[in-house]
Amino acid sequence: MKLSQLRHVHFVGMGGAGVSGLARIALQAGARVTGSDLVDNPMLRSLAAEGATTYVGHHRDHVPGDCQLVVASAAIKKSNAEYREAQRRGIRVMKYAEALGEFTRAHTNLCVAGTHGKTTTTAMLAQMMVGGGKDPGYLVGGEPASLPTASAAGSGVNFVIESCEYDRSFLRLHPSVIVLNNIELDHIDVYGDLDGVTQGFIEFARKLPARGTLFYNADDERCCEVARKAGCNAIGFGESAAAMWRLHNVDASSGFAVADITCRGMQVGRMKLEVPGRVNAMNALGALAAANWAGVPVFTALKALQNFGGVKRRFEVVGSVGGVPLVDDYAHHPTAVKQLLETARATFVNRRVVAVFQAHQYQRILTFFDQFADCLKLADRVLIARTYAARETGVQPGEPEERLARWLRQNDVDAMAYGDFGSIVNDLSAKLTPADVAVFIGAGDVNEIAFELLRQREVISRRLRAIKPAEVAA
Repeated sequence: MKLSQLRHVHFVGMGGAGVSGLARIALQAGARVTGSDLVDNPMLRSLAAEGATTYVGHHRDHVPGDCQLVVASAAIKKSNAEYREAQRRGIRVMKYAEALGEFTRAHTNLCVAGTHGKTTTTAMLAQMMVGGGKDPGYLVGGEPASLPTASAAGSGVNFVIESCEYDRSFLRLHPSVIVLNNIELDHIDVYGDLDGVTQGFIEFARKLPARGTLFYNADDERCCEVARKAGCNAIGFGESAAAMWRLHNVDASSGFAVADITCRGMQVGRMKLEVPGRVNAMNALGALAAANWAGVPVFTALKALQNFGGVKRRFEVVGSVGGVPLVDDYAHHPTAVKQLLETARATFVNRRVVAVFQAHQYQRILTFFDQFADCLKLADRVLIARTYAARETGVQPGEPEERLARWLRQNDVDAMAYGDFGSIVNDLSAKLTPADVAVFIGAGDVNEIAFELLRQREVISRRLRAIKPAEVAA
């Protein structure tokens, strides 16, 4: 089903990052777009401003009579009123991942995959391709700061896609190139264990055509296993001597990484990032290798990268209160949390790191309890919010959060667990000092605490201005 042949597409769950991106691409391709979501949000409002007809709430009457296709978010169940209405009328219904695969089938698809760093790497690659004059289509599962939108139809042959492994969604895609960042245990409900996760990535890599290319993290054991079993051209990137694209002399002491880059043993450029975190040097290297494969010269790609401003909710400084920076980050896996807190230490030197942590689903906090406990020790103070349960039921709220706080206290970390956001706002309002940085960690709604602090900025700032340096040191 070619996107250019569709006159009218209806999207159910249109406020989400992926589905909203696909809706924008349909709009730019000339289709009439309608859609709905349970609640109003900025993505829905943005699409309305771009020409889509949007609805808040789900109702069978929202499905237009001349609709040719209904695209439903992965979270939409078959019992949904609009889903049922489409089926009753005989309108074809596709889940988001299937529709994305169909819409991009005719393109040369550069797919970014891995447990961590997909959104940032996809945004970097899209920016390099745009800067290289390729006018690619792209879909980023976040909001890039230095691209005009999170998705675009493009006019070129290339399409850059953030490729999610959850629910094996990426197996619906048709990759020409895959950038594989890393592989760790996650989505246990789908894969069971780490071997299952690895096998899922192997299946994805085997979707590459014989002339396709897998760019893989040569420093990651599981990525190397995928490369051995992929059955196609595989090119490593990283710091390992086995990598074709290599980082040398990486310096992230300022919080922002600088590194020399070689390819096949020859110096090809020097990377300077404007986004914090050593890990972003590896993300950028994978993106660079793929962009070069697509015909973007290294110099051009690195120049485009210098203007890369990051992605919303990825080490995003959303504001400050009384000189205390408030950092919002989507990290929800222990490795990502560890990298985040290390980046906060390197970026905000000599500041006390106050972490506000919200687990994303009870399954994660219970499975990775020891790992979360270990990485949260990197903070000076930890406030644990209620877990963002999403679709889960049957778990006793508060028990794992209290247990995590207790473990941290027993290991000499100042920690508290709170059952509501208001208590955390009150705690921070009373206890933040001018020498702090507050980091809000999680893929749920923990950033609402930061926004509430900003709304109370004047009151909190007056208190912080009254604190004397000697009191901070004490």
